[in-house]
Amino acid sequence: MSGLTEKIVLILFCMVLGLFLTWQAPVNAEAARRLGAPALAALYSIGTSVLLVFVFALVTVRQLPSLDAIAGAPWWAWIGGITGAVFVIGALVVVPRTGSVVFLLSVIAGQLIGAITADGFGMWGLQSVTISPMKWLALALVTCGAVTFHLSD
Repeated sequence: MSGLTEKIVLILFCMVLGLFLTWQAPVNAEAARRLGAPALAALYSIGTSVLLVFVFALVTVRQLPSLDAIAGAPWWAWIGGITGAVFVIGALVVVPRTGSVVFLLSVIAGQLIGAITADGFGMWGLQSVTISPMKWLALALVTCGAVTFHLSD
């Protein structure tokens, strides 16, 4: 695959992931309503995720990591599950109150802030990247969109 073709395929794949992320919050919120508790819906959602990732690991992992590799990892390598659980639970609580659009516009603004911070400071093992004024403008526009959408009711 050429460089441009690969980038287009990756962008399309990320768009599908974004679509799934968009569906996740309202679907989980409905599960919470049906189950009578956000905690039960989160448990179901994350439990299903664990099962699918377990199957994925069975199919793709060829060799287990060494204990030295695990012990030598930075502390932040292990917080992904915490951030995922906080996101799922937070979405369950917020989406029924705000709706999907305000929730996701706000999430996207937060993602941009996190991405700009991580790229700008080279956090989480990323290479440091200079953040251009246009990227800051993009962040401001998304944030203004979220606020405008929310206030338009």
